Amino acid sequence: MASFAVIPAAPILLADVDLAEASQAGQMRAAIESCLSTRSEWALPVRQLPPLAGLGGLGIDRGIDTRTNELLESEDWVQAVSELNPADRALCESAHPAIAVALLHAHSAGVRIGALPDSESPADSGALASNENLLVPIDLSAAASEEAPLAPVPGAAQADERIVAALSADDPRSVVTAVAAAVDVHADLELLEAAAAHMWAHRSSDYSFTTVFDEYLHEVRSLCGTGTY
Repeated sequence: MASFAVIPAAPILLADVDLAEASQAGQMRAAIESCLSTRSEWALPVRQLPPLAGLGGLGIDRGIDTRTNELLESEDWVQAVSELNPADRALCESAHPAIAVALLHAHSAGVRIGALPDSESPADSGALASNENLLVPIDLSAAASEEAPLAPVPGAAQADERIVAALSADDPRSVVTAVAAAVDVHADLELLEAAAAHMWAHRSSDYSFTTVFDEYLHEVRSLCGTGTY
């Protein structure tokens, strides 16, 4: 039986990103890191980690060197980015942005993250051999209300509700179905889709999910929870 954790992919929940953050955000961050601390290693539902993953796209010089698990900030981060060869730079630019958020939370919690082991080549691409504990960063819809960051989209709130309900169901196929029904609501569920497909392929009878928090932050629903599969 393996574990999984669902966490918000929002960079704003990382430390020192929102300098005017409310106490609610700090409490949510502490809950995320507490969940991550239950395991020493996690795997993201991707086959390869980029060499560097950080917040450069937000104008923040901070990130993780996945080759060493080192936190790089300020000039160290800028220098590491400048030294990337073209192939590695392309990997970094094409990586899912939630990877950086997950890595930074994990670093704060003192745990390691790798890529999901490939049955054909488990040692490739930064995979943590035999680790099946999945870390799944998601963004629910940013268009589910009049006050949300994006213009409201019909059905967005209902799509969010289906995702949350599906995670609490007893079958990861429900998650796959709910993700497929949320393609047009401005949610980022790419890594959840990959994780649910992996869990369904695992075909375990031990699937469960427990909500740690389900709250609204800046009018966007944020979900964190842990489970088994």
